[in-house]
Amino acid sequence: MNPLMWLLYPFLKFLSLFVFWLPEFQERRLFEIKNDKEPGAQSFKKLGEVADICFEFSSEGEYQQVASLVDDAILAGKKVELVFFSPSVEKAIRELHEKHPEVIRYLRYPIIAFSPFRMSRCFSRWSTSKKLVLVRYDFFPEFLLWAKKKNHELFIIWASLKKERVKGKDISWFKSLFYRNASKIIFASAADLEKAMELGFKGMHYDFRMEQIRRRVVARDEKFQRVFSSYENLKKQMVHYPREKRLIIGNAWPHDLFLLKNLPEDFFVVVVPHQLSGDILKTMKQSLEELDRVVIEISDAPVERQGDTFLINKKGVLCELYADFGHSYVGGGFGVGVHSILEPLVAGSESIACGPKHERSTEFDVAKNLNRMSQVNTPEDFSKWLLQGSLIGSEDSLQNVFKSYAEFRKEVISC
Repeated sequence: MNPLMWLLYPFLKFLSLFVFWLPEFQERRLFEIKNDKEPGAQSFKKLGEVADICFEFSSEGEYQQVASLVDDAILAGKKVELVFFSPSVEKAIRELHEKHPEVIRYLRYPIIAFSPFRMSRCFSRWSTSKKLVLVRYDFFPEFLLWAKKKNHELFIIWASLKKERVKGKDISWFKSLFYRNASKIIFASAADLEKAMELGFKGMHYDFRMEQIRRRVVARDEKFQRVFSSYENLKKQMVHYPREKRLIIGNAWPHDLFLLKNLPEDFFVVVVPHQLSGDILKTMKQSLEELDRVVIEISDAPVERQGDTFLINKKGVLCELYADFGHSYVGGGFGVGVHSILEPLVAGSESIACGPKHERSTEFDVAKNLNRMSQVNTPEDFSKWLLQGSLIGSEDSLQNVFKSYAEFRKEVISC
C-alpha cells in the first residue's frame, strides 16, 4: 500500500476526536462498518480470486449511468467489484449481489471507518481489479494513488466540465490530476469534450445512462404488472386524450405547481412528486384543486373514480410512465437543480421543459441538441410551451446513440 495511506489513518483518527459525537458521524460509521460482516462485502482476495473490473459511483443516479455496463459484464462472465458512497444505492447493490453472489462484491467506501489494517475498511486493500471505472466526481485521493500503481487503469466516465464551461472557471488542479492520470475519459456531452480538448485533455463523449433507460422502457409492461397494478386503470382514463394533450410533471416539487396557473382544461395531467411524504402530497393536492382540477391520488389500491389529474403516490415508476406522454415537465429547476431529463427524452416524450436552474445538467444540453428541450420561467411560458405543439426532435440522432452503445461498451468492459 502507498505510504501516504498510512499517514491518512492517524489524521482521520485525530479528526474523529472532534466530530465523533455528531449523529451524522455515528450514522455514517455504522453504515461503513457493515462491510465487516456482510458476505457480499468480502473481498475476492479471500477466495484467491481477482476481479475483472471495478466500478465506483456515489449514489443511485451515478449507478444508473453504469448499470447497463454492470449487467453486460455479468452476462459476459466477468467478476465485478462495486464501490459506492451513498446509502441511496445500497439496496440495489445488495439485491444485485443476491442474484449473482459468485461474481459480485461490493464495498461501501470507507472514510469515517477507514483503517489500513482491515481489508473491509480500505479500498486499496480490498479491491483486486486492475481496472477502476470512476463515475463522474468521487475524486478521493486514494483513487489517485491507486491509479499511479503499475498496470492499473483508471477510466473516468460521465465526466463533466459544465461548471467550467458555463461559469468560465478554470479546472481545479486536483480534478486536473485525475484527468491526467486516467487511461481513458468518456465525457458526458460533446460540449464537455470540446472544453476538455481546449484544456489539453483527450477523450470521447457518450452517456451510458441512455441505454439503461431504454432497457427500462422496453420492460415497462412487466414492471407495471409486478409493482404498479393501478397502471391499467390509469391507462383506461388516459386513452381518452390524444398524446399531445397528455402532460406529466415528473420529480415534482410543490414550488413547481405555480406554472399550472393557466393550464388548459382539456389536458390530462399526471403529477409524480420527487418526495412522497404526507405533507408534500397534501400540499400538492390542495394546489391542484385550487386550479379546479379533479385530483385523484393513486398508489396500489384500485381507483374507480374518473378524473383529469392524477397524483402518483408510488416510487420507482416515473421513468416508465414518461413513455405515455407527449409533454413532460421535469421538476427541480426552481430549486437546487433540475432532475433527470434523459428519462423523458429516451422514453419518447416529444416535448420536454424545465425551470431555469439547469446549469449543472449535461442532460439539458443533450436534449437541447436534439431539439426536444424548452426552459419555462412563468405560467405564461408554460402555457405557450404546451400549446406550441411538439418540437421537431431528431429521432435518428437518438437511435444512433443507442447503436453506438456496443462500441462504447467495448471501450469500457472489453466485451
